[in-house]
Amino acid sequence: MKLRKATGGFTGRWRIKQTKIPHLYVKSLMDFSIKRHKKLYIKKCYSFLVGKVAKEKTSVARLVKGIILSRPAVRECLIMDIINYSGLARLLVEDLQKKGVKTSVGAVKMALIRIGEELKKEKSSFEEKIKGVAAKTVIELQSDLTVITAEKRSFLSKVNPLSKIMETARFFQLTQGVETFTLVISSEEKDRVIRTLGKENIVDLIEQQTAIILISPEEIIETPGFVAFVTSALSSNGINITQVISCHKDTIFVVDRKVAPKAYQVLEELILRMREA
Repeated sequence: MKLRKATGGFTGRWRIKQTKIPHLYVKSLMDFSIKRHKKLYIKKCYSFLVGKVAKEKTSVARLVKGIILSRPAVRECLIMDIINYSGLARLLVEDLQKKGVKTSVGAVKMALIRIGEELKKEKSSFEEKIKGVAAKTVIELQSDLTVITAEKRSFLSKVNPLSKIMETARFFQLTQGVETFTLVISSEEKDRVIRTLGKENIVDLIEQQTAIILISPEEIIETPGFVAFVTSALSSNGINITQVISCHKDTIFVVDRKVAPKAYQVLEELILRMREA
């Protein structure tokens, strides 16, 4: 049998040149048809298997990433590249198998490497934005404050007299919770506030507090991680935060008066380092 490409209006198709013996012509045609269908079948099977494998890889990678993001310590180790990928992969395979997901250590290890690279790029981008905001931030201090938490019902009934105190107070910050209001106020106004609300309605009272106020550029509004960056610096130095208040460009940290000088120093040095970077 001889094959030749068709010309004219049948471009791209193949035509079989008939032999003089009819039964050989039919056999040749059948052989050609079978071979062609075999090729098409193999091609479809290959496409199906490739797609299935790709889908399984995507599924495993997504599950592994979910586990990593739920474990901050492991996430940080991946970013810093100080983790044993093979060891971690073996542990994660066990976790996945408990959830009914069958995979291999090699597949999980490759997913971890890719996730680590993604996290490094994300952190680098975030850090640059945070550095830019921190470098343009200035610090102010308000000392001798009192934190008063009162029941919501009693506070709402005393809004008018409290607003008059707010007009003359040196410092006044109000935060609404689900069942309470928390007021951070200059200590010289403490007695007036307690008399207005009534002692029986006071849930908590913390005296001798200091507010450290960070005044940042407007970019802080759309910069993720700035507050976490600052609170991490304070917590790593053993400084407890009584209250955190955000007001547009201002971030206010209320801390105990005894640790206020140390907190101020930590934040000032942090900002100066960002300016020099």
